[in-house]
Amino acid sequence: MNRIDAWFTLQPFIALMMIIAACVLFVLSYKQKSKKEISSFWQWFKIVIESGLQALLFLGLLWAFRAILNTNLVTFKQSHGRVSEVNYTSVQNIWGGAHIQRELAVSHYITRKIKEEIPREDITKPPVYREIERRELVEQNSIVGSAITVDLTLNKRQKGSAYYSGFESFFTGTYEIINTSEYVTEAEFYFPLSYSQTMYENILIYDNDREIKESLRVTSSDVYWEKNMQPREKSIITISYKTRGLDYFYYQIPKPRQVNNFSLVVKVDTLPVTDINYPEGCLTPMEISETKGGRGTILKWTLDHSITTAGMGVALPAPEQPGEEIALVLDNSPYALMFLIVTVCLTLLILGENINFIEISLLSAIYCLVFYVMASLSDFLLGFWGSHIIGSLLTLGLTFLLYRKHPSAVLKYLIYSLVGFFTLLYPLSGLIPDFQDSRNGIVTILIIMYIFFIALYSRVKIKPSEQ
Repeated sequence: MNRIDAWFTLQPFIALMMIIAACVLFVLSYKQKSKKEISSFWQWFKIVIESGLQALLFLGLLWAFRAILNTNLVTFKQSHGRVSEVNYTSVQNIWGGAHIQRELAVSHYITRKIKEEIPREDITKPPVYREIERRELVEQNSIVGSAITVDLTLNKRQKGSAYYSGFESFFTGTYEIINTSEYVTEAEFYFPLSYSQTMYENILIYDNDREIKESLRVTSSDVYWEKNMQPREKSIITISYKTRGLDYFYYQIPKPRQVNNFSLVVKVDTLPVTDINYPEGCLTPMEISETKGGRGTILKWTLDHSITTAGMGVALPAPEQPGEEIALVLDNSPYALMFLIVTVCLTLLILGENINFIEISLLSAIYCLVFYVMASLSDFLLGFWGSHIIGSLLTLGLTFLLYRKHPSAVLKYLIYSLVGFFTLLYPLSGLIPDFQDSRNGIVTILIIMYIFFIALYSRVKIKPSEQ
């Protein structure tokens, strides 16, 4: 009962149509069987049971074929584009995670000699002092300019049957550092490392064109070195490396300060402007342009006399999964089947025709063929369109053979039209992004209008014969 209630909640129109068709089927069967004189209660009870079983058989038929299409969908998704948390974590551990790069941090210290009183037992004696050295932080905003460029080359990674949005990145950052104090300072430089990166290649750090090698110290969180800087001394620090990651690149100035003469340029080689997105909490770029040829995008941020701790960067879209288009079609196949069969049954009942369960069962099986062909053959040379065309031709051809001898030409062509619509047009509508959420609503409106006009046609057709 909970599943039935959930089904009514999710698909109320289809559920209502099924119940109406089952009720009408029950009433018509009851009337047909009760035309003869009913001589006893058990005879009447038998007619009710037979009519009820016929209605239940109709509902069971739809549920059975619906279950078949759901199984087809589940089987297809298990071997096509199955994104899982386990595989995603595995790709992160092997390839690397999101590339999070924070700004170079510079701290300046001086060492002062101060006098410190030596503790004494007799406080009546005069104090005695000793000279000690104390290291003090010199507060200053010594980064007066920054120019960062990041080149992202998309390189999607496969794990299992799914692809993940991988990339390779080449980072180059140039920082202009000035000791703005009047002291000779001991400058400490900390360049943060992204915790989610598995490997850094070709790390090169230059100070005024002199490569820093021997004095570098590496920890799990940063690269560290130090030097003495004279008052007003300027250093141009250039840092470059190559790494790789997933999902997005993110650059941040984490410590609040006045940011001057800052620029960040991110180039993505094969990501068009229309697909650009940003990590959560990021500033939007000041400039967005296409690369030469229009295949990629160049994003640029410029800051001057600014204060911000918001990040800057680009988020990559999820790559198209194998069989993604097929999965979109198969995902709605159970609803398509129920739309079709219920509409066909209501058409038969409105036009005064009996429902032949063998024909309805065959029609349901024939309609399922288009989805089975797409799920089975799309991985071969046929692809999406080839499998869809073959499946559609097979379904339409068998439908023609099933109803070509039907005595009612109107009913025959109505069934052909309904099967053609739900085979050729309805599945493809799911491939249109703006139409995915509203297609069932539009189809519902079309079916209501169709049933209304069929009912009018039936009424107009019956009146002349009665006169």
